[in-house]
Amino acid sequence: MHGRTRLKRHYALAGVGVAVLVAAAIVVVGTSSGSGDAAGTLADPSAAGRSLPPGHPAVGDKAGTATPAPVTNDVVKQKIAELESTRAARPRDVAVLLALGDAYFLGQHYQQAARTFRTALQIDPGNPTATVRLAMVWHADGDSQRAAQAIQTVLDTTPGNQEAHYSMAIIDFSADRIDAAKSEWALAAKLDPSTAIGRRSQSFVDLLDGKQTSSPANGQ
Repeated sequence: MHGRTRLKRHYALAGVGVAVLVAAAIVVVGTSSGSGDAAGTLADPSAAGRSLPPGHPAVGDKAGTATPAPVTNDVVKQKIAELESTRAARPRDVAVLLALGDAYFLGQHYQQAARTFRTALQIDPGNPTATVRLAMVWHADGDSQRAAQAIQTVLDTTPGNQEAHYSMAIIDFSADRIDAAKSEWALAAKLDPSTAIGRRSQSFVDLLDGKQTSSPANGQ
């Protein structure tokens, strides 16, 4: 029983990590949606993987100095409204669609999130970031096998995708595959320890190794 309680606590922390990454992505895009450079960075899958998500993880900057605003239901609703407005003006902007999907995901509007990520994939087939984030919607909605298969297709073609490793770790952890989860988080951390995903991944590895007892939600 103690082991199961410990597992639930760790997985809850993983969920916190996802929420923080997604929230940061929403804030970054929401506050810079008028910038072509910002949109370009988020639309570039390799850039999104480096600085991230969102979804898991494009969140934060390399120095980790970006601090997202407090996330409440009202904040999420406001960001969804802002991003829907931006989407209306730029319907084929994949960066905006990714951020909008993240916002819907954070608000637990899974159908809308899935629909938005699918739209991004229609515009940019095979986009790894959209694929991983759609997979995490499926996972959150209870279809973890489908999610894992989708993420594996990303890892098969882009084995250096940090967000994919991070997300696969969450799926493994939810299925009690602790060693596999630890391995995926370790890989994500090794790929680039300076990103939000890299720091958070290392925090989970340390937590599983018993090196820390506090929540890694702050990415330190």
